[in-house]
Amino acid sequence: MDFLTLQTAAGPLGVVGRIHTGPPRPALLAVNGAFPRRHHRHDLVDYFPGVSVLVVELPGMSGVPWANPTIPELTQGLEAAVRRLVGDVPIVAFGSSTSVLVTLGLRLPNICRHLLQEPFFQTENLWPFVASSRARMARNPDNAAMTRFYWEAFGIGPERLENRDYRHLLENITKPTDVIVGGAPLEPMREMDFWPSFTSGQDRAALRANPLVSLIEGPPDSGHSFGSEGGSDLLIKRRLHAALLEAAKLCG
Repeated sequence: MDFLTLQTAAGPLGVVGRIHTGPPRPALLAVNGAFPRRHHRHDLVDYFPGVSVLVVELPGMSGVPWANPTIPELTQGLEAAVRRLVGDVPIVAFGSSTSVLVTLGLRLPNICRHLLQEPFFQTENLWPFVASSRARMARNPDNAAMTRFYWEAFGIGPERLENRDYRHLLENITKPTDVIVGGAPLEPMREMDFWPSFTSGQDRAALRANPLVSLIEGPPDSGHSFGSEGGSDLLIKRRLHAALLEAAKLCG
């Protein structure tokens, strides 16, 4: 699908989807994370034909032009765009990896449920991503916007590493929330054939402590891609379907 570009105060957002007019229906807001594969999650548009669906790409991702907003600025820009596009219908918000930092910051009162895939709330311990980020920067030495993005959002520079602490966002989980994580632990750093889960043991403990959270862990050989490939995406779709059914009950 081609993008509709939404020019927000935080820069451009790329959106594909469907918006229903007429009687109120729930909306699914799915925001992709950093450097997703092309057309990631676009299948959700046809998978849920009875609801409004917005699949959003952040600036610099999947062909969307670069901009350099902070994470809070991205949240504000997305919030304004979603309010304009779907109004006050019940919303199920789905964030993946980096985009969890955006969707959990949304203050839209009509968000009734969240789904978080592979969230993380501190960055300096994301050792597979640190190595991958530095390799990507080395391959793109002239992309200053990408370098700024890595530093501002993750504290990752070609030769520096500085923690970015997003644990305050855990306090924003005030609605029923499903959290899908891989089973291979992040700690310790080790040789692996795939990326482990980015949701640290500390993050899992904090999530489990919230009675509104349902934490769903994949098998031991699943990691950061759990919920995105190998059939595990069906788990995401089932949980979204259940959440949208609950959201539909709120439509007048």
